[in-house]
Amino acid sequence: MQNLPIYLYNYKFDVILDLDSTVKGANRVMYQRDLKLQKGVKNQVRVQFKNSDQKNIRIYNTQTFVFSMFDAVNQRLILEKPLDVLDTGSTSTKGLAVLTLNESETIDLDRSSYQFTVKMMDNADSFVPTYSNTYYDVAGTLHLSNDLVPVLKDSTVVDAFVKTYNDSIQKYEHKSGNIYANPEYNSNTALHIVAMYMTNYKGTVYIQGTLDNSPGTSGNYSTITTKTYNGFTGVDPVSFNGIFSYIRIMHVPAKGPTDSDNDNPTFFGSFDKILYRS
Repeated sequence: MQNLPIYLYNYKFDVILDLDSTVKGANRVMYQRDLKLQKGVKNQVRVQFKNSDQKNIRIYNTQTFVFSMFDAVNQRLILEKPLDVLDTGSTSTKGLAVLTLNESETIDLDRSSYQFTVKMMDNADSFVPTYSNTYYDVAGTLHLSNDLVPVLKDSTVVDAFVKTYNDSIQKYEHKSGNIYANPEYNSNTALHIVAMYMTNYKGTVYIQGTLDNSPGTSGNYSTITTKTYNGFTGVDPVSFNGIFSYIRIMHVPAKGPTDSDNDNPTFFGSFDKILYRS
């Protein structure tokens, strides 16, 4: 049996706030680690303020510290948030603040590297820089990853249908062809969703599925659900469960009262497209 250790810890990043003129930077930092955050989840980073001698320096909740994140190439500001000061006067919280980035603030950002700064507002209501290391590098590097939230796959779009004549019912049928249903990713209650786009459509739609691995052009399909429309315009979503190798959408337009067959788009409207995902 394998044991999988999971570590829960406070993420802390050191920032140099050099307000003590008597300190000469006797303990310099050679390298500053990069900040790594995850997209689409709540990120909390503790910011430890130090002087250039690497000793924690007192900060107060009356002081304002602002985190700024920006595009390293175009210098475009991405987001800006104030830090919450945690320094309560005790030794354990000396110089501590926390940055909180909510899910909505990172979910739409590209997975990439960014630069960030932390600045402090002085008594003249002007911002002064803090530093990521003792060599007076103002900006740190932030890597935004997407290791926790799965990336959604685009829906399958079908906007062309093959028209064939069915002698047994003496009507034209419009078939989508074989749409792969990803059975390897589905469980016994596999969910499928089909969104059907129509404009003044009159006719019957058959959602069909097969277990054939290679159904070919015709395929051994069974009808899963049937829907009939009489001049419907809009999007009609249909969901169903089951493991299938492929699915197929077939629509049979309605026949006009004076038409010899069901091949009159002026009467039955249009079945525009479908979006499918499983």
